[in-house]
Amino acid sequence: MKTKLSLLFAITIGFFTNAQNNEACTETLSLMASSVKAKDPAGYDYLTTLRKDCPSFDKRIYSYGEFAIKQKIDKATGAEKEKYVRDLMSFYEENYKYFPSEGAGVDMKKGLALFNYKLGTNEEKYSLFDKAFTNDKANFDSTRGLYAYFEIFVKDYEAGNKGIELQQVFDKYDDILEKLTALEKEYSDAKDVLIAKEEAGQELDTKEAKVKSRYESNLEDIATVTSSMDGIIVQLSTCDKLIPFYQKSFEQNKTNKVWLLRAADRLEAKECDEDPLFSKISEALLKVDPSAPAYEKQAMVEYQKKNTAKAIEYFNKAAEMYSDNTKKANVYMKIASIYSKSNKSQSRNYARKALAVKPSYGKAYLLIAQLYGGSINDCGKDQFEKRAIYWLAASYCDKAAIADSSLKATASKMAAGYRASAPSKTEIFSHPSGNMSGKRISFNCWVGESITVPSL
Repeated sequence: MKTKLSLLFAITIGFFTNAQNNEACTETLSLMASSVKAKDPAGYDYLTTLRKDCPSFDKRIYSYGEFAIKQKIDKATGAEKEKYVRDLMSFYEENYKYFPSEGAGVDMKKGLALFNYKLGTNEEKYSLFDKAFTNDKANFDSTRGLYAYFEIFVKDYEAGNKGIELQQVFDKYDDILEKLTALEKEYSDAKDVLIAKEEAGQELDTKEAKVKSRYESNLEDIATVTSSMDGIIVQLSTCDKLIPFYQKSFEQNKTNKVWLLRAADRLEAKECDEDPLFSKISEALLKVDPSAPAYEKQAMVEYQKKNTAKAIEYFNKAAEMYSDNTKKANVYMKIASIYSKSNKSQSRNYARKALAVKPSYGKAYLLIAQLYGGSINDCGKDQFEKRAIYWLAASYCDKAAIADSSLKATASKMAAGYRASAPSKTEIFSHPSGNMSGKRISFNCWVGESITVPSL
């Protein structure tokens, strides 16, 4: 009986002790959160207590705690600043230890801490990024980190460090670009779902609108980083350098589909696709791997040979084979671009096909706008109706800006140009048929659409 009573007493004491500890942790967490929000340095002191006494109590310790440490970093200088940055790096490890799902991507975050605060050596930063990219690529989702990873590698190549060769730079570029493309697809596909909802006449709720805005911001970051990486690689991959470089390596890689595809991609991206080497590589790729990318490359070969019908046949085959909507839309846009020079209606059809599989493909809207803007002499009974098509063209520019925020500046400039060329306010009010404001004008030509005259 005494043993049972002692055990019960111990359990009871333990229960009250845990309850008291939890209460203390809750209070300290609340104080830290309030301090962080108020940018009070005391937040760091509360975090220190939480890390020591309640490290696994609540994941919010780490979400608020990161801000508490960064606030100390921002106010520190010299050795003090590095001390807090190193503390932040240790903090990331603690987060992962106690909340693995919330604290993933530790090495990437540690590398970014050094990169963002301009501390540590390039060797240390690269080592962390490389470890993250090699062992934890799924959680390497920082576009800034991916750029830093590539930039440091290129600097080592240019300095002649580590025996890095040009092919390795290209390989690193391709590997990182594949990750960026995967992130772009993830964000773009998710955004497409929200755009489709809007186009169906359903309004996004507050949470969805914020999520959409975040996707747009992420996509803009990816576009910026990709452009910056291209800016670096462009100096290393001119046609004068690429053609002899790939020519030399072709024989040993003519059955290597990864090498063939990457070589063809780079030659096409650098507009070296008119060289016979591009044809040679594309034909080898199709032979080794008759896939969607191979047919797409062979289509470019046929187009360069002015075999337009064959090129369109291969492009269509590639589009049918692609399961990735972004790649499928890209191919449809290539066909639309080809037809834009000879058949506006077909060009629009393929632009619409691109939009059908990828609602956020703003470039397709811009192409349709250009097709309409170039049809002033194809539609309308008089000059007023002919120039009214510019309003329709401008409306498609507006759609482009909504679909793809990275095109806002271009689309807005184009829209302004079209509206400036459309009938003026005076012309609207002084039309022979009377005030045209609010009236509907139909374009009974290949366009087959209509526009309401605006009230200027």
